Amino acid sequence: MSAAVLAVGLSLVSAVAYAVAAVAQERLAARRPDTGALRLLGSGAWWWSVSLNAAGALLHVAALKYGPLTVVQPLGALTLVAAVPLGARIAGRPVGSAEWRGTGLTLLGLGALLLTATGPAPTTC
Repeated sequence: MSAAVLAVGLSLVSAVAYAVAAVAQERLAARRPDTGALRLLGSGAWWWSVSLNAAGALLHVAALKYGPLTVVQPLGALTLVAAVPLGARIAGRPVGSAEWRGTGLTLLGLGALLLTATGPAPTTC
């Protein structure tokens, strides 16, 4: 397996971990709107989502070991793409047309960014 493929794979898993953590934290906070942060800190589900955030960060750093920043960092935007359908599914509702439009535009922007940011490595003198 090439280093670039490994970097992309780690970036994708990182983005999914961040998305799952964000959806879980949003749901926990929405479920208990009248409680403060201290009550959330006592919740095992909250710490599970914090652990997912930490795992996402570690995977992102690992991806940077195998791929350039210009590839790995933009793939982090896939967190948004993963969070939209995941959040809707957990909420028990369909993804709205505006959400699909935003997801599509995010993917188009990401593709454009990756096309312009990738290229031959600069030479050093």
